[in-house]
Amino acid sequence: MKTKTFKLEVDGVEKEYAVRSPTLENQREAQKIYNQAFTDAIKSKSVFRAKLDDLLEDQGLWNDEKQAKFTELQKDLLEGEKRLAKGGFSLNEAKDLAIKMKSIRDEIRELISVRTSLDNHSAEGQADNARFNYLVSVCLVYNDTKQPVYKNMEEYLNSSTDKAAINGAQNLANMLYGLDNDYESNLPENKFLKKFKFVDDKLRFVDKKGRLIDREGRLIDESGRFIDEEGNFVDKFGNKVDKDGEYLVDSQPFLDDEGNPIILDEDKPKDEKVEPSSETEQPQGAPTNQPEVTVSNEQTASTT
Repeated sequence: MKTKTFKLEVDGVEKEYAVRSPTLENQREAQKIYNQAFTDAIKSKSVFRAKLDDLLEDQGLWNDEKQAKFTELQKDLLEGEKRLAKGGFSLNEAKDLAIKMKSIRDEIRELISVRTSLDNHSAEGQADNARFNYLVSVCLVYNDTKQPVYKNMEEYLNSSTDKAAINGAQNLANMLYGLDNDYESNLPENKFLKKFKFVDDKLRFVDKKGRLIDREGRLIDESGRFIDEEGNFVDKFGNKVDKDGEYLVDSQPFLDDEGNPIILDEDKPKDEKVEPSSETEQPQGAPTNQPEVTVSNEQTASTT
């Protein structure tokens, strides 16, 4: 039985997981879940996958112009891949071509995002998702005990944002559909950029010194904020800013019609010293003006 393993740290303890290929029994049960989900989707009037194009056109979400744009972008991408593979032109020009190809791929994804989203909500899309979720819930196990990580599909869905669930789904998708965990790294433009050290192992752009930069060559930090050579925050044009993005400049007051500075109350200096009132405060150690108390001989005698 084919399996894929991976390790994760959970609550400070490293655990090893395995994704095994579905058994025949798993596949039969998954088909039942597919059928039930498909039936429920039809009852709720979900659209069939074959009708998606009509729905997109009716809603104005897809038309001949967008289709032509999609075809043109695909053509440009393929031509770029062919030119990069052939070589024979300057490295800087090849770098610009690779960056352009990344932009084209992003544009294609954005263009078809609506279609992809609607496909997931079609009757077949909902049924496919239900079947896949069931298979992840039964095929993701602990590698040492071979026991399922989740007791059922519902528990898996409630934990679908956990690292174990995400990694399990990715590995199973790779096994079932021939997908690649390193899909992005293996794209022609990214392979070229990595080969000539224009990007790091995480496909982040770097300069000749290995420092992080954006696509235009401007220095950035790990969080993507613009910085200068000393590591200080700046805007995209190099002007210094603080951690909140406020410009670091010497502020001057605005002027009125006569050219005089306008000083607002909030800008006026505040008195730091407050003189004590002679009526309410006295120097430390001074006697108080309290009435004198006289004790008679009789009172003194009564206390002895």
